[in-house]
Amino acid sequence: MREAGSAMRVIRYNDNEGTLKLRVETVDDLWTVQRVVFPGDFVKSESMRKFRSGENDKGEMKEVVITLNVEKTEFDKAATRLRILGKIVEGRPLEYVRLNSYHTLNIALDDVLEIRKPGWPEYLLGVLKNAVRDTKKPRLGIIVVDDEKALPAYLLGYGLEFRSEIYSRLSKRMSQKEFQEQQKKYFDEVIDTVTGMNVDTIIMAGPGFTVEDIRKYAEQAGALKKSGKRIIYESVSNAERSAVYELIRGDKVAELLQKERIRMEFKLMEGFLSGLSTGKSKSGAEQVKEAIGDYDATIVLVNDSVLGDPKIRELLEMAEKNKVRIEVFNSSDEVGMQLHSFREVACF
Repeated sequence: MREAGSAMRVIRYNDNEGTLKLRVETVDDLWTVQRVVFPGDFVKSESMRKFRSGENDKGEMKEVVITLNVEKTEFDKAATRLRILGKIVEGRPLEYVRLNSYHTLNIALDDVLEIRKPGWPEYLLGVLKNAVRDTKKPRLGIIVVDDEKALPAYLLGYGLEFRSEIYSRLSKRMSQKEFQEQQKKYFDEVIDTVTGMNVDTIIMAGPGFTVEDIRKYAEQAGALKKSGKRIIYESVSNAERSAVYELIRGDKVAELLQKERIRMEFKLMEGFLSGLSTGKSKSGAEQVKEAIGDYDATIVLVNDSVLGDPKIRELLEMAEKNKVRIEVFNSSDEVGMQLHSFREVACF
């Protein structure tokens, strides 16, 4: 998990040349790139290629800059890389490159690549713009707490952003009354911080009994309930940065993020399903294209797995011209799999 300061960055976009140069920084960025790179596109990036000076030479790996005519992409999440396969059309140094031979660009985190298309439709540029925007948007609030301090943090699309620590200033030398008064001030400060976090869901975690004590105190005062935020209580080993990373590596955060990300997709799918009974909703490339042509479609839902299909690209270009909203689903999500049963593309 990267810390704040790194996000997918569009380095240069040239509409006349149809080229877009960007740097990938997260696994989500690799997935986004796969969604916008299709067979027939050209991708340029640095790579390693084995060079043999003769038949008996075992060869050595040389660093080259390769441009491929793309034939296929494969996203390997486990290896944190995107494989882009195709024929070499350009390369340098030329002595290490065989034009028209097959090669695979292994795009990993921190790599820079340039994508060239005959034209960039707005819905694809929208996929990239949304990805860049989402990396900067707080996705989840986290606060780790013990009897000495609390450490708040935001989980952003590109990593963690830690905020200032809150100290309890509690001491065993205090009288019972002083201790209780100072503890109340500490709990109030933690609750105020949680209430002020710009997210819907917050995980509060810590060792020992402090988290439970704050929860009971907040429930009695009704403070967190008024905020309307969803608070999830967890246990971690300490109240340091390492505890925040401990949470992120666990299943709970992954589960929460997955639910948050597909909430909007579920609402769109519900809108489509509700229109089936009235005939307003259509599915499949032919029906959707017809609805777009008749100006009878407001929103088009499409799985990312078919964005490279010429028929799908044609109907999406038509949707763009007719000012129809296009929403791209992750085909491996639950909603994307549901859309698969409706032939990958639908509208209502």
